[in-house]
Amino acid sequence: MTESSLKSITPDGITGMIFALEGVKNSLVLLNGPMGCRFYHSTTSQFLSIHPLLYLPAGESGEKVPVDYNYLNDWFFRQQRVPCTYLDGYDYVYGTKDKVSRALDFIRENVSCALLAVINSPGAALIGDELSELAREKMGDIPVVTLESPGWSTSFELGCSEASLALLKQLGPALRKSPEAKKSGAKKKVNILGLSIWQRYMQGDRQELERLFALCGVEVSCCLCAESSLDEIAAMPDADLNAVLCPEMGLAAAQYLKERFGTEYYVCPVPPIGFSATERVFADICALLGVSDEAVREQSERARALAWYKINAVHHQYGKPKGVKFYVECSPSFARGYREFFTGYFGMQESEAAQAELVFADANLIAALMLENKSFCGIEVSLPGMGYIDLVPKTHLGTQGALFLTEQVLNGLMHNL
Repeated sequence: MTESSLKSITPDGITGMIFALEGVKNSLVLLNGPMGCRFYHSTTSQFLSIHPLLYLPAGESGEKVPVDYNYLNDWFFRQQRVPCTYLDGYDYVYGTKDKVSRALDFIRENVSCALLAVINSPGAALIGDELSELAREKMGDIPVVTLESPGWSTSFELGCSEASLALLKQLGPALRKSPEAKKSGAKKKVNILGLSIWQRYMQGDRQELERLFALCGVEVSCCLCAESSLDEIAAMPDADLNAVLCPEMGLAAAQYLKERFGTEYYVCPVPPIGFSATERVFADICALLGVSDEAVREQSERARALAWYKINAVHHQYGKPKGVKFYVECSPSFARGYREFFTGYFGMQESEAAQAELVFADANLIAALMLENKSFCGIEVSLPGMGYIDLVPKTHLGTQGALFLTEQVLNGLMHNL
């Protein structure tokens, strides 16, 4: 199996757009395009750590009633996420407005959502229909974001970046800076940008970052497009700093917030993956905010001691993990963070996927290698997943993430003995 064949199924720019806006709480993304453009995204959404339910519009009682899957025959095709206008040859000749209009009517009358996004497929973008005014007229007081020109063959990260920026710009006046935000003695606040629901353990990642910031006396105000509510997004200008974990996904939004509201931003050299990266990121951010990072350093020291004890036992018995070959495939910034941790802390060696003993990737690559009967252990770092159901939140970030990654590395090596 060649490296090119291993990369045959990879998320692209439109996937990044869809899942960035799916990362807003109680949002719904309508894809204006053929059925073939929908299937991957609707199916992959089933692997989200928090799978959002759809609800009927509130009646007189105000009770929230979940939508039955069997009820979603039109536009949803009996799946909860990413309805689609299923464009055909007729629509490409005569335009898509009629189908989009009928889909919006169905959504407004049958589904309750706090935000609706309409995203053109690349082919639909060539038709040139103006959909923004139509969507706003149909949805009434429900906020709408439209992305009518998604681009061709761009990266997942660029799509996520463009959608995040469009979300902030199109919410417009909803973004506000509270006059009470800078009261003397108020707790420092940060926003986190560049975290995505596409990451395998997004829920746990967010909780770990919130926990570590809380140890420093800092409040996480919003994790943009990572289970953030519209109220949290609207209050982003109140933060003292925007922390950009992954510049490919979050830098454009941070630059916009600085230009519009004057909020400074910090770009992580690498995301806080592993002990050293976590210590460095929190030391930098705490210095910018004028608070102490001592509690995080103490936690990291204790976690390092526990990890060393376990690694040392495995090394004396099996001579691993030093020298073990690994492969990582995910967003560039996060991949760099994994590589630094695995090479610098464990002494492992990066290799091609087909020769690696440990493969950190999504289920597509892991399954492809399994079909070739490769001897390796696959560890998921992004969607889609293999179907494992997580009840306890897990993370690859911060001190708890470093311990969990250590656990996965050591158990992965035992898998191959």
